[in-house]
Amino acid sequence: MDDWAGFGASSFVIVTEDLVPKQPSNVILMGTGTVWAKAARSIQACRLAAAGDIGIGPMWAVRACRFNAGIGGPDRVGVSVPTTGSETVWSDSIGEAYPQIYAQLKQLEKAGYGASPGNLDIALRSFMATYDRWPNWPDSQILDLTTALEALLGTETEIAFKLAFRVAALLAGNDTERAQILKTMKDFYDTRSKLVHGTALKPKHHQRLTRVNELRLFVRRLLRAFVALAANPPGIYNKTFFNEQLDMALVDATEREKLRAALKLDA
Repeated sequence: MDDWAGFGASSFVIVTEDLVPKQPSNVILMGTGTVWAKAARSIQACRLAAAGDIGIGPMWAVRACRFNAGIGGPDRVGVSVPTTGSETVWSDSIGEAYPQIYAQLKQLEKAGYGASPGNLDIALRSFMATYDRWPNWPDSQILDLTTALEALLGTETEIAFKLAFRVAALLAGNDTERAQILKTMKDFYDTRSKLVHGTALKPKHHQRLTRVNELRLFVRRLLRAFVALAANPPGIYNKTFFNEQLDMALVDATEREKLRAALKLDA
């Protein structure tokens, strides 16, 4: 009843299960803590699979047992973060992508994010913060999303142009689209700079705040590609390549398309 009443209420339920062999050391424990981790990973996979502001409220952990070992009632885990935004609508394409993304996130949680270029851990956390931070104002979302991009593709010099160039080169399928994404990214980064330095926003900056989901789409596509790359790294596209050869590859049409194909960004 708590879940289905009040702001952010939903009629959807997620069920996660954790099975652990019974031992003297855990006979009175409610669980291992992995139930919440599995649910959170499921939500993260949904966020990477499709658009929509999907979130999760508190969970009620219940231990299945055949006899009373002094455990009473369900145990509440987590908190409810009020969210607003668009619905996530499940589709066949999401159903196909979700299991693989979930498995990749699980693998990276265990093995670490070291196989990915940049700082994938920070990038993922910054992306997820655009859903979980409260209140979820678009200015905060732009800051989190640009942080995610810097963690993935940023450099120490000429960061605004290089970041816009790299995002456009990786995501766009033709010259016209590259030019559009390059301009869009430069506009978003200009807005980000005004926010960081506390400068008064002009009408053009306020207009960009209404397009934050466009920036989130760019970040989502890149994160899915880099999560897959970190989970199954191809030999040629390693940290050295991204640190030393990325820009040269992106200005060469043949090499750029090879890279986009390896990252599955050409689809």
